[in-house]
Amino acid sequence: MNIANKLNEILKEYSSGNKINAYKKFKKIFLKNKENKQLRYNIALMQNELGLVIEAKQNYEYLVNNHSYSKAKINLYNIFLKEEDFEKAYKLIVSILKENPSLELQKVDKAFVLYKLNKINESIIECKSILKINNKNIQALNIWGLCCFVSKNFNEANILFLKALKINKDDIVVLNSLGRLNHEIRESKLAKKYFLQALELNSNTYQTLNNIAGFYLEEGEYNKAIKYYKKAYSINSKNNIILNNLGKAYFNLDEIETAEKYVRKALLKDKTNNDFKKTLSLILLRKHDFENAWKYFDGRLGLSDFSSINHSFSLIEKKLLLKNKLDWNSHILVIREQGVGDEILYGSMYLDMLEKCKNLTIECDERLLPLFKHSFNKKFKNRLIKLGSVSTNTDKLKKYDNTIYAGSLGKFVRNKSSSFPTNAYLKNIDNYKDIELDKILKVNTKLKVGISWKSFKNRYAKEKSLTLEDFKNLFNLEKNCLFFNLQYGNIHDELNKFIKISSHKIITLKNLDLFNNLVGVANLLSKLDIFITVSNSTAHLAGALGVKTLLVKPINHASYHYWNYPDYKTPWYNNVMMINKKMLNNKKFVSNFVLN
Repeated sequence: MNIANKLNEILKEYSSGNKINAYKKFKKIFLKNKENKQLRYNIALMQNELGLVIEAKQNYEYLVNNHSYSKAKINLYNIFLKEEDFEKAYKLIVSILKENPSLELQKVDKAFVLYKLNKINESIIECKSILKINNKNIQALNIWGLCCFVSKNFNEANILFLKALKINKDDIVVLNSLGRLNHEIRESKLAKKYFLQALELNSNTYQTLNNIAGFYLEEGEYNKAIKYYKKAYSINSKNNIILNNLGKAYFNLDEIETAEKYVRKALLKDKTNNDFKKTLSLILLRKHDFENAWKYFDGRLGLSDFSSINHSFSLIEKKLLLKNKLDWNSHILVIREQGVGDEILYGSMYLDMLEKCKNLTIECDERLLPLFKHSFNKKFKNRLIKLGSVSTNTDKLKKYDNTIYAGSLGKFVRNKSSSFPTNAYLKNIDNYKDIELDKILKVNTKLKVGISWKSFKNRYAKEKSLTLEDFKNLFNLEKNCLFFNLQYGNIHDELNKFIKISSHKIITLKNLDLFNNLVGVANLLSKLDIFITVSNSTAHLAGALGVKTLLVKPINHASYHYWNYPDYKTPWYNNVMMINKKMLNNKKFVSNFVLN
């Protein structure tokens, strides 16, 4: 039998299902005929299908480098796409299109890779050029929509996804995109509809299973999330992200040891993954293992959602102190985390740091500066500066050895439970005058109760927020209580409508800007007997001032490590008691807490 006939017999055997045996026979022939391009290409095909990816890549690369073999380029870049090595995939796609610029599939893949490389404008340009030739290219519409999605241009993303779905109502990729988009903008019913529609079309698609699991995870249906994550993992057991997500789901179920097991398994396989590090840090914080938790907490710094919120990140990144040791004589710039709430939380570590590090400078939100300066020793007054004074100025940054985000201070001063302060660290400015408030208090002897029921400017704002109707058990105590509104934001129509319908009296101080005048808010909080609130910046301010506070934990409380403790207490604020919404709806509990 000549070699051609032998090869045909082997390929028939391979096609019939006896792949391993056929591959071994084929390899023997190939090793004696290595210069044969077609043999090398065919064995690479076999190797890729049999999971021998390293060998397949080597053979494809040989064909690309020595023969510029077009089919090998296509198969090789598809391997790189699966491995998410987008830089290498991009180079091969560009090479293919250079030889033949009209290849629509490769143009689509180029647009996708540009999107993955975060070259959003270039990806959109590529999508538009594809659609100019073929306005019904669903993939191009979907990729363009994804570019709008990551740019937070949600309306345009929705238009593009719906346009693609109109072309093919059963396109699973587009249905997943619509599910993700609607989940991001908190349109949960629509998100669920699209995910379930995709799942009905194919119940064994990894992407759909992973997406619907993520949906249930954030909706608080953790057992459903686990079910779908496990099914997704059975299909794609090399995906360590699923292990981490399983850890998150078990974490939310308070199955801490199981959660830690999954996350550590993910981290063992991918030691540099910052999301895995962050998840493990939250688990360890929950266990009060602060010393080890902080070692992983800096993982948050490598996540895109952190750098996108902290606008000076690109300027200070090179000077970030990521080590667990600090030269106390070095020049350090501390930068606040994200919003005012986090700044107040981590501000509880500022005094410890100022006392230990003589060359420490702290950037603060301008609204908090007076409170920090008043509360700390006068000798530290000039070391507290306005946010952005240094972090946005490259020349001023040169004077500093390192930069640290406020949350990273924990590894230096909060390594055990006993290192958290038991007393309030902020002080109300005594000589602050609010004539309107003073007049009200002068003629009232009732218990002074403050309320705040909303969170804003956060993806989870809806889950963190309540309605005024949720406070009905509290308002029924108005015979004994005087209620003050401490809710910032555009809530006046909502508040006035509720007061009109319910006839309850809730005082809003007309001259107090609850968002910008934090000194005035601190003054009002310090006059209260009790403050009842959701998780927002005012809750942190009350905690820092030592005001007796009842905090209704958000549904996704695991995302907020400072509220995620099982005993109704948090080590960060000794005066805050944490409850869930059911407890707020318990008439007896509310009455006992307020009146006793």
